[in-house]
Amino acid sequence: MMLFRLIYNVIIEISFPILWIVGLFSKKINLFTRGRSITFKILKSKLLDQGQWAWFHVASLGEFEQAKPLIIAYKKHFPKDKILLTFFSPSGYEIKKNFSYADCICYLPWDTTKNVNRFLDFCNVKLAIFVKYEFWPNFFNGLHKRKIPVYSVSSIFRPQQLFFRWYGVGYRKLLYGVKHYFVQNDLSKKLLNNLGINAVSVNGDTRIDRVYQMVKQENKLEIMDDFTSGIKCFVAGSTWPEDHNLIEDLLKKNMPLKIVIVPHEVSRKVIGNLEKKIKLPCAKWSTYDTMKDSKKRILIVDKIGELSKIYSYAAFAYVGGGFKNKKLHNTLEPAAFSIPVIIGPYFKTFQEADALVGLGGIFSIKNKSELKNIFDYILLNDQIRKKAGMINGKYISKSIGASSRFINKLKELHSK
Repeated sequence: MMLFRLIYNVIIEISFPILWIVGLFSKKINLFTRGRSITFKILKSKLLDQGQWAWFHVASLGEFEQAKPLIIAYKKHFPKDKILLTFFSPSGYEIKKNFSYADCICYLPWDTTKNVNRFLDFCNVKLAIFVKYEFWPNFFNGLHKRKIPVYSVSSIFRPQQLFFRWYGVGYRKLLYGVKHYFVQNDLSKKLLNNLGINAVSVNGDTRIDRVYQMVKQENKLEIMDDFTSGIKCFVAGSTWPEDHNLIEDLLKKNMPLKIVIVPHEVSRKVIGNLEKKIKLPCAKWSTYDTMKDSKKRILIVDKIGELSKIYSYAAFAYVGGGFKNKKLHNTLEPAAFSIPVIIGPYFKTFQEADALVGLGGIFSIKNKSELKNIFDYILLNDQIRKKAGMINGKYISKSIGASSRFINKLKELHSK
């Protein structure tokens, strides 16, 4: 363990200055480093040394979606506690830095011993909740020394992870510093139990609580009402250039169908490249004009934050990321609206996608030919489309409750 910590601290100390240099050439890395330069200023302005704070930490936007229902539930049941929310990545922080249920939002300080001590000296943290894959050695060590309980929520463990490799013994020691695990499946529980860690609850996926509530909320969007006008709609969400290459032939087909493309990144360059690839008249969200755009077949959404509501207009959907670095995006959102979903071939590490592919609510494709076949199969067969959609909707409704189970267990643990 000592050798692991020594090597880890050397890497941590030398990597941040390197990231500052890289940030001169990368906007995202620049946000990553400069955002951390004001973390302690934010903490001071929010008076983190006063009152009791529950600390939630997430890596990025995906993990935030898992933390969000927990934060809302925590705030409801522990109204006197304040919420500190930290992010590791700019893609989460920059979009959610104004999240109203958190009293203070900032970047996680870089995991050096000095930063950890400064952070914990200043912040009156009652408990720390780390979401999914977040395990930071110096923060865990600092919290343990101060006897601040650490919880891991929405965790997923697999035999291939470093924790369970013979050479991961130093990293594995971190697992014993968590007071209680709220894991997503039985395999994760078994892997922890095999290490002698028994403070584990199979709690499910908290994102399902969020998407279930999302369906019940008002999802009306004026642009979508005008653009679809009751015509069947196909939504391609969280797409990357790899996905655009895949769907480009579908866009050229003459069919009674509205197509909405919502890229994962909405920079001018990405949107411009997409428009060049399509080579057809397209409406664009930011410049949408009823007189000019309502009759067009294709709408490009160059705005962040509307995708979940847009899915409510879809007869079926495609979710991107199943080709891009094997990082499939959120399939639960379209599934919650009881519609069929199409994805790429890399989904096995996403348990909800894996489950729904097996059940027949999600369809996985490897190439343009398979996409065309599935697309036509779903589009032309109302019965198949409704059946697949019902499978997805039923999966969501049967899987809710992770947030309330978390709160009930937390109350039990703190009453002892």
